Amino acid sequence: MAGEKILLIDSSAGVQDLAKAVMEEHGYKVTTASNGVAALAHPELDKFSLVLLDTNLDGVNGFETVTQIRSDAETFGVPVLLLVPEEEHDPRQSQSLRGANGFLCKPFTPAALSVKVEEMLKEKKLRDQSHQYLEESADRHMQTLAEQKIQQAVEKKIQIIVERAIQSIVSIIDQRTRREVDARVTALTTEKEQELVRLTVQEVARSMVEKMAERKVTEAMEAILVETTEKTVKRVSDAMLPSMIRERLKETLENMLPREVQLKVEKATQDKMTEFGEALVSVLQSEAKKTVPLVAKEKLPEIAERQVVQACEQRIPQLVNAEARGAVANELNIRIKPMMDMEHNKLRKLVMTWLLVIMVVICIVLVAIGFFGYQYIKSQVG
Repeated sequence: MAGEKILLIDSSAGVQDLAKAVMEEHGYKVTTASNGVAALAHPELDKFSLVLLDTNLDGVNGFETVTQIRSDAETFGVPVLLLVPEEEHDPRQSQSLRGANGFLCKPFTPAALSVKVEEMLKEKKLRDQSHQYLEESADRHMQTLAEQKIQQAVEKKIQIIVERAIQSIVSIIDQRTRREVDARVTALTTEKEQELVRLTVQEVARSMVEKMAERKVTEAMEAILVETTEKTVKRVSDAMLPSMIRERLKETLENMLPREVQLKVEKATQDKMTEFGEALVSVLQSEAKKTVPLVAKEKLPEIAERQVVQACEQRIPQLVNAEARGAVANELNIRIKPMMDMEHNKLRKLVMTWLLVIMVVICIVLVAIGFFGYQYIKSQVG
């Protein structure tokens, strides 16, 4: 405890000499003053470890001096020991300190003075340690709070940055994927529509030509057969019934031949008609075989062309649209779905790659922020 600086303020020179001798004997550095004004004007008043102050000073007394010491921020913590005259102290009542830390009655013994001074210095040391502990605790608490606030701010900022980066990346990837898929789907759709239209037109034209040609040939053959039959019947009739038979029949009918003659004529006529029918059929068959192919060859191209044009104008657009829609839908299901799956896989790999890059950047940013935060806190503490 030796080596502390003590300021002794007393109006009595004898008290000053006695107290100074006792305290210097214990190793203290003692400075003396005779009044409160001198004590308050001392340039190193805040550097003293203890102030011994007489209450009965000339001018500014001891209690007023204590009040001014306590009202100054620089000297507020300096302990003060009042030297109270014995006749002013009533043992039955507590001594009024008015801001001082303790008192000692005069006259005093050297042992009492040394004990009281030592107690006051120990109390000051304890207060200084308490203040130091409180300051250290407050600094640690403030540092912890500052670190927590910085960590929270950094985490919040990083979270915002990561969310914005992910949203931007997902939006860009989605836009690019949509454009690429739309372009490929459009190209495939156009190509398949053209191919399907071409194939459908060819198939429908071929089918319609065959059907129309078959129908027109049948109609032409029926018409030719009717016409040829009429001409052949007339020609055969002229050839098979000679003029003599016609005249005889006419005479017989005119002369009212007997019934037997009429029956014979009818029988003969029936026989002739049978022969006539057989001959007519054979002639018709031979003429049809010769005439129908020729007519079909002459009429078929013109009729088929006209019917094909009409059928194509009416039916081909409908058939093409129906076939095109069905074929396009099937083709899209067959080809577009694997492409979509492949693009989805590419997109997922790209997103995972970007997320990995972002996480690496975030780690680097966290390390940098932690390092700079630590340097900043260290500089503030230093």
